[in-house]
Amino acid sequence: MIQKIHFLGIGGSGASAAAALAEAQGFEVTGCDLEPHNEFTAQFKSSQLLKGHSASHIVSGNVDILAVTPAIFSLDPDNPELMEAKKMGIPIITWQQFVGEYLAKGKFVIAICGTHGKTTTTAMVAQMLEDANLDPTVLLGAIQPEWKANFRIGKSKYFVVEADEFNDNFLHFKPNITVVTNTEMDHPEYFKDINAYLDSFEKFLLQSKDTIVANLLDKNVAEIVKDIMKESKVSALDFNKIEVEFNLKIPGEYNISNAKAAFQVGLLLGIDPQIIRKSLENYAGVGRRFEFIGDYNGAKVYSDFGHHPTEIRETLKAAREKFKDKRILVIYQPHMFTRTKYLYNDFVKEFREAPVDKIFIMDIYQSREHNLGEVSSEQLTQAVDKDFVSYIGSADQVLEKLKPEIKNGDILFFMSAGDTDKLAKELVAS
Repeated sequence: MIQKIHFLGIGGSGASAAAALAEAQGFEVTGCDLEPHNEFTAQFKSSQLLKGHSASHIVSGNVDILAVTPAIFSLDPDNPELMEAKKMGIPIITWQQFVGEYLAKGKFVIAICGTHGKTTTTAMVAQMLEDANLDPTVLLGAIQPEWKANFRIGKSKYFVVEADEFNDNFLHFKPNITVVTNTEMDHPEYFKDINAYLDSFEKFLLQSKDTIVANLLDKNVAEIVKDIMKESKVSALDFNKIEVEFNLKIPGEYNISNAKAAFQVGLLLGIDPQIIRKSLENYAGVGRRFEFIGDYNGAKVYSDFGHHPTEIRETLKAAREKFKDKRILVIYQPHMFTRTKYLYNDFVKEFREAPVDKIFIMDIYQSREHNLGEVSSEQLTQAVDKDFVSYIGSADQVLEKLKPEIKNGDILFFMSAGDTDKLAKELVAS
């Protein structure tokens, strides 16, 4: 019987939630990371969180399964814990595989996928089920303020999960209801081109058991769904046909689309439409999605996870609509060399046309990659070639350079999937 799970990379937004849900289901959990103590791991005891990577974590831990973050295979294939687990014959699986095979087993799974909007839509669906007293278990890639966590432990059959396409991670789920928000080329570090990317989505949607809730205004999604209908008996619903006027607390047209997707899920589950609507209109957002952090010298500071050109465009458009006459400053940190290189022209276009007053571009956050010297933030800034866009350097230099630029009444947006969230919080605390 599987009892002890060790999570390699437990500090991540997804692995930490998987570990918490595993513990709630009776598994004994430990985990390690270079910096294991963060907002995602606050629920664990210090003795469960091991700093760094060492073979001793495996040898002395009586580990039954090593659950790893997928990036470890490419970024650190000689990791001592990985090597020791292989040597000892301990099964090695990704944490997503562990969730699919163990935690979601026997559950009614609602999986939300898509290039953009999946975190918010997952959180909306989760709150809606909570408000309808359906007591869901939830795995989310960000902190939900009401839970103060990126997971929720429920007692019902419902399991709501944010399903990520990177590394084909979502293929470990076989959902009863699958939501697909949109598709657009991303993760070039894994997918060679848009066709490979869309093929992965098609494989995932084919695994749906009952219903696909889809954005059929997205041509790629419409084509995939059309193909699936030829070989699958699942039904497909276009959430754009939801004719409800929402008065959301969170800004942006894209969030109206997310709310429509969540609304359609609620109808499928038989929830009273009035409860659905009230829940969605009370939804106040999730961590790092247009999140207000606090004030600095009369300026309002926001943190946002946007790291794709489309996300930058839509978020800054929403920011300008919300703060019509304010001076908006954006501190942007490109995320990964491959993404910056692959979508380079799109980044240039969006920064040139951004409806803001100043953009400061930080060094690229390398994440699960090595710098091959093929692209840099200096090059990107030069290519944009606009006076209001400048290069600001590495994370440790940003606040010192930024503070003299900030004026009373400014709106500051720290944007990235990297560590700008920490900088926003440091600024507010300073």
